[in-house]
Amino acid sequence: MLKISKNRILFGAYIIIVTLFFLYYLFPSESLRDYCAYRLSQISPDTRINIKDVKLAFPPGFRLSHVDFYHFEQTIGSIDHIKIKPNLLSFIGQDTSWSYSGKAYTGKFSGTAEIASNSPTHRVLIDTTFSGIQLKDIAAIRRVIDYQISGMLDGKLAYKTDSRNQTLRGNLRLSDCKVDLNIPLLNLESLTFKDVTADLLMDNHTLTIQRCRAQGNQMDASISGTIITSQGILDLNGSLNPQHALLAKLKNSFAVNLFKAGKSNDQGFAFKIRGTLEAPEFSFN
Repeated sequence: MLKISKNRILFGAYIIIVTLFFLYYLFPSESLRDYCAYRLSQISPDTRINIKDVKLAFPPGFRLSHVDFYHFEQTIGSIDHIKIKPNLLSFIGQDTSWSYSGKAYTGKFSGTAEIASNSPTHRVLIDTTFSGIQLKDIAAIRRVIDYQISGMLDGKLAYKTDSRNQTLRGNLRLSDCKVDLNIPLLNLESLTFKDVTADLLMDNHTLTIQRCRAQGNQMDASISGTIITSQGILDLNGSLNPQHALLAKLKNSFAVNLFKAGKSNDQGFAFKIRGTLEAPEFSFN
């Protein structure tokens, strides 16, 4: 009797191992690639995805490796790998939900997604938390801004879209930031900041910088305003508070005289930026 029970256990284990083997190696990768592309097209019709490798993952889910994103056939970003796990109970209702985690640009990210496929508005909600992202390697930023920005990015993003509207909220922190300027500002070819924090809102094609503060050895700065991304139109206002080291470097220059004349207590020197992303117009108030 004991021998029969032992044989049944071994046979059951064999069946499980064989099943897992075939699930893993015969996993329908092409179908999953097509499904991911279809889902992304629902969220952003102008965006395309290319996935090099798809594997089944445990606990139940799947792992995508070497994922590239394109907008109007131009590269905007990539992910080293991402593991996606469905909330199986959510498939009973109208809204399906997923959780995910992965690595990109030497950093890591995780979050949740909720898709209302059967809703008339086709609502999609995506929340992401990330840390240790190398900003200089993100292609989308290089497309929008024609100068180099580097630093380590942490923060949260909340994306919502439906048939009427698209919004993206961001709470970001950038450390060890460096901005290489194409056109020198105050005789400086680059700006460095130890810490930059920002609250942003993208509503369709308008980016609103609700709050952005930067602290560094050269200067402290703050900026707010809007950027119409579809046309690159700038409407930004802010203030600069130069540190003593920067004032010493600008000694006897026209810029330092402007600072001395315009600075008021701890408010810094007010400025505005108009024009476009390709040709910004910087002026002091």
